[in-house]
Amino acid sequence: MATSLSIVLAIFFWLVLPVLIPLISWLLGRWYQGRLMQALESNEKQQGGLLQSEKHLSTSSSMMSMTAESSTLLHVSICVGPSWGQIFFMWVKSLFGGRLESYDVVLDYGRREVLMRLNQQAKAMGCSSIVNIRIETSTVSFAKNNNSSKTSSVEFLAFATGLRQ
Repeated sequence: MATSLSIVLAIFFWLVLPVLIPLISWLLGRWYQGRLMQALESNEKQQGGLLQSEKHLSTSSSMMSMTAESSTLLHVSICVGPSWGQIFFMWVKSLFGGRLESYDVVLDYGRREVLMRLNQQAKAMGCSSIVNIRIETSTVSFAKNNNSSKTSSVEFLAFATGLRQ
């Protein structure tokens, strides 16, 4: 009886638990990212369509007709990353190739969040228009004690010129 119980526990700890922990982390990560995306979508609806109006322009010939009382530099940065479970399953999927949807979700969230924060910063500073928007990304990796156990995230830096008219 004790031997069969020890065999079952050994199977659980050596086979089931190593798969169960990343799976739970992946599920919790997806749930949390879903909540963040819902909150972001709600904020986007409240503020209206980001970058979908004449007040948000890129470099073009129509810029010549704009006048501004003053301008200011707007800048926002955030750092986002996948959960450990998502990193594990992305590693497994990268062995076979294909699109890494978990990473796409992280990148989409980061881009949309910095644009939302840039828009909020512009409103707080009294800017009526945002021009020349740029988004830079960089990978931030953390290694503990120079071993191969790494986690990583992506930093998003958005900057633009805010115009007060």
